[in-house]
Amino acid sequence: MKDNKPTPLQQLRQEKAIARRECAESEERLAAHWSYLSDNAGSLLFRSAINAALRQFGFGPKEDAKDSGSDGMAYSGLLGNLAACYPIVWEVVKPMLFRFIIKKIKSVFSGKRTKERRDGDG
Repeated sequence: MKDNKPTPLQQLRQEKAIARRECAESEERLAAHWSYLSDNAGSLLFRSAINAALRQFGFGPKEDAKDSGSDGMAYSGLLGNLAACYPIVWEVVKPMLFRFIIKKIKSVFSGKRTKERRDGDG
């Protein structure tokens, strides 16, 4: 009786056929992904830009813990963005704050009450 054991050449041919089928399936999957990306490129880019902008202002999904740093005390969301931009924000807010304070101080010394009192005293 003869064994039906395949020869090494037959085994190689079977492996080659399996590899070709797997490559063909992979190519089909990649072609499907590529066609999806090319058909929806505009909306995908728009959504990714919107999500990135929302994440920048702290409205997007939370980042992984591994991105927050080793100490775990990293800022997140809007507070983190504000802390990162603090020097720039302070340079913009400082003149407005000083102007507000100076107007308040001037109003204390030159308000209507003091003018009325001066007129009534004299």
